[in-house]
Parts: sequence; C-alpha cells; structure tokens
Amino acid sequence: MRSESHWPGGPPPPPPPIAAKHRNAPLGEWKKDLKDRLIGAGVASVVVTVLMLLAGTGLLRTRAGSTGTVVDPDAAWAGILVVAAPLIWAFGQVKFARADKGFRTHGLASLMLVSTGLATLLQILLMLTWPLVADDSLAGDVVLAQYHTDLLAFGLVAVFVIALYAWTTVATLGFAGKGAATSALGTAGWLIIAGVGAWQGIVMFENPATIGSFWAWAGIALLGIVLVPSIAAARKT
Repeated sequence: MRSESHWPGGPPPPPPPIAAKHRNAPLGEWKKDLKDRLIGAGVASVVVTVLMLLAGTGLLRTRAGSTGTVVDPDAAWAGILVVAAPLIWAFGQVKFARADKGFRTHGLASLMLVSTGLATLLQILLMLTWPLVADDSLAGDVVLAQYHTDLLAFGLVAVFVIALYAWTTVATLGFAGKGAATSALGTAGWLIIAGVGAWQGIVMFENPATIGSFWAWAGIALLGIVLVPSIAAARKT
C-alpha cells in the first residue's frame, strides 16, 4: 500500500500539538491590538480637538456657505465633543472581519484597562488647548475657561473624561459580545452615554467646578474602571 507523506498540492500538516496551539491562539498580538487602539484614540482625540480649535476661528459652520450658522466654541460645543471622542474610539475597536470581533480571548482584561487609561490620558492632555479658544462670552470662573489654570476644574474634567471612556468601554464589551442580548445592551449603553454624556458635559463646562461634582464623577469613574477588567475577564467569545 502506498502512503503519502504529505498532502497533494500543499505543504505537510503541522504536528498535532502545533495545530492545537494554532487553534487556541488569539487573533493578533497583544501589543498590536494595543497599538491599534492607541492609534484610534489618537485620531478621535485629535479630530475633536481640531473641531474645537476651528470653532475658535469662526470658520466652522453648521453647513457650507454663508447661510450656515457659525459654531461657537462654547460649553455646548465642548460638551458634544468631549463625549464624541470616546464613542468614536470605542466603535472603531469593533472589527467584524475578525472572528473575535477585535477582542482577543487572552489578555483582554489587561488590554482594555491599559488602552482605556492611555486613551483617556491623551484626551485629557489635548483638551488643555480648549480654553485657549473658549468663547469670550463665558464667565471667567466656569470650567471651560479655567480647565488649564484651576486644579479643581482640571480634576473635574479629568474624572469626567475617565468616566466617559470607562463606561464606553464597558458598553463596547457588551456590543461585541456573543449573544444578541448583550449586543443590544451594549448598543443601548452607547446611546445612553451619548445623550447623558453630552448633557452632563454641557452642564459641567458652563458652570464653576465644585468639590461635590468632582467626587460624584470620581465615584462614577472608579466604578467604570473596576467594571472594565471584570467584564473583559468574564467575556466569552
């Protein structure tokens, strides 16, 4: 009887242990996934910062032409932009072309915690330029005007941004889950974060910073930070 030492028209199959290891390996290296997420965070943060700075020039309008309304660099615009960045970043992490939808099965908890922290830090730093173009009609003691000079205002914005990124990450983990129910919860989470985040962002930016607001958002941010690795570790794909 003739025995074939290889597959016709192709390379020999790997030994069983290697084949098993290949089947269990995550799609993409941990560092590559982190790099992709940081690039996405950089793009999102830069885009919203450019939109804020453009508003300061008076060239940004709601539609093209002289009939468009000028977008002012005020608290309302800042509130919309501050929540837009984490939502854009989160949606960009979902990769339907990958079997794991972009969320690896090994090391996901550490990946999401590290990437969320670095993405948040990047936006907090870029937002230091926002008060430079803030609307002159704003009172001098509001958060948008004092973010880059007042420690309490800086702290309030920082914990608010941390809360947005953490809870957006939690919602994204649900959206990219295996079941339809978790995907629906994740989608609902995005919508809630978009609405409540923009509303609270406007309120925060157009008022003076308070200790009470700081601790309230610090608690919300802390809960989100705890949930990110917890849900990531429990997630099954």
